[in-house]
Amino acid sequence: MFSKNLRGYTVYYEKNAEKGIEHLAYVLNFDESESLFRAAKLEGKIEFEDRYGHNFTLISNLDGTFKVVIR
Repeated sequence: MFSKNLRGYTVYYEKNAEKGIEHLAYVLNFDESESLFRAAKLEGKIEFEDRYGHNFTLISNLDGTFKVVIR
């Protein structure tokens, strides 16, 4: 498992979800990615799609970190 700091949040991911990390880090602007993190924190998880149609889930962990998984 890998980890990356995105917008001040620690996000864990497996190699197969790397495109989702890139989407959150480099494609979305700050407000767009921040809204996904907030929604995941409130709901426990939020689904999103990159511009190529790959589907991911952003999961909020109890310790304040997040995890991105491919769906």
